[in-house]
Amino acid sequence: MPNELRALVLQRDGQREIALVRAGKLVEYMRESSADTSWVGRVLLGTVQQVLPKLGAAFVSIGQRQNGFLPLREADSFTDCSHNQVLVTGRDVVVQVKKDAVEGKGAFLTRDITLAGQYILYMPLNHHVGISGRIKGKERWAEAMSLGLALTHGEAGVIVRHEALHTAREYVWEEWEKLRAVWDDLLGEAGFRKPPAILYGDASLLQALCRDCQGRNAMKVITNSDESLEGCALADERRQVVSNAELEALWQAAAIPRQLEEALDRKVSLHDGGTLVIDEREALVTIDVNSGRFLGNEEQNIALAQNLAACPEIARQVRLRNLSGIVIVDFIGMESEEDRRQVHSALEEAVTEDRVKTVIHGFTRLGLLEMTRKRTRESLMQALTEPCDICSRTGRKPVHLKKTTRSPRKGS
Repeated sequence: MPNELRALVLQRDGQREIALVRAGKLVEYMRESSADTSWVGRVLLGTVQQVLPKLGAAFVSIGQRQNGFLPLREADSFTDCSHNQVLVTGRDVVVQVKKDAVEGKGAFLTRDITLAGQYILYMPLNHHVGISGRIKGKERWAEAMSLGLALTHGEAGVIVRHEALHTAREYVWEEWEKLRAVWDDLLGEAGFRKPPAILYGDASLLQALCRDCQGRNAMKVITNSDESLEGCALADERRQVVSNAELEALWQAAAIPRQLEEALDRKVSLHDGGTLVIDEREALVTIDVNSGRFLGNEEQNIALAQNLAACPEIARQVRLRNLSGIVIVDFIGMESEEDRRQVHSALEEAVTEDRVKTVIHGFTRLGLLEMTRKRTRESLMQALTEPCDICSRTGRKPVHLKKTTRSPRKGS
């Protein structure tokens, strides 16, 4: 199938590299090892070390070098819940990691626990019923809301995923009961464990990828290790174990090293002659759309055509580079509100395949488009490079990669 998603999974020396490819283009890249596995999704028993009301947060010992950051105020659906307790220094608290610790900042925590399944997200400590943004149309939305209300009966919270509407209801109910049992076991374990302790470890990166992609795409996993496939819900025809040499050949044939190198460049060439210039900063990410050699024709709205053509690549680059937080896109200037509406819709459509929650907020008065993407693990730039001491840490330099991935260009 030409549009099929393929996950090439290379495992050796205690490290796993995952390259997700569609139609020859790299759309996601991840690395994990026993030494640097992401903590996002883990439910932990920690101890409150300090409460700072003026900052609106507490610092919690969770077994990492830096204490985690826990907001005192969370969603109203959680705050109004009877499970909510006042945080005081020395008290044990059950928390979940929302964002990994990165570059001097401790992990970002929440008490509003979420257990992810293929069809639903189970939220035992709030009363919110939510619907995936991928569910479109009033009838489908109403169907999903009805399902969510039937599951919860006001006793817990749930987010109904797009995949729930494309499977038998009995499978959704089975997953609901399974996640409820996981939560009950987790609470029981918290009663006798000594903090800091891991109460629940979320799926590995590959397991989460299989869980998130199987319902919306036909994905095949090709790996050089049976061990990689443990815990992955995949049909037999969707999994293939090959030799190291065969996987190396597939890796090179898909040009993974070259595509990773390009994903670290500021400038991205578009097929029609335009360019994107992407800059990651501490507070936000900026993407500048330039027309380059794009000429169009006399009857064509060149600015609109170029901006629409750039939307799919913007969505791909955001996903591939794992850009998160605030993202500002400076499109080529458009005069009409209708043109801006078309670009807004096109970008919304382009990000629907992204597994990470992405929200397109719209254009500012200055004509800049605002979007936000949930921050989980580090960006590709942070994963594959390190701050450069030569230029006072204002630039970045490549770190050692596997033999299968050629090192990016030298310099910062």
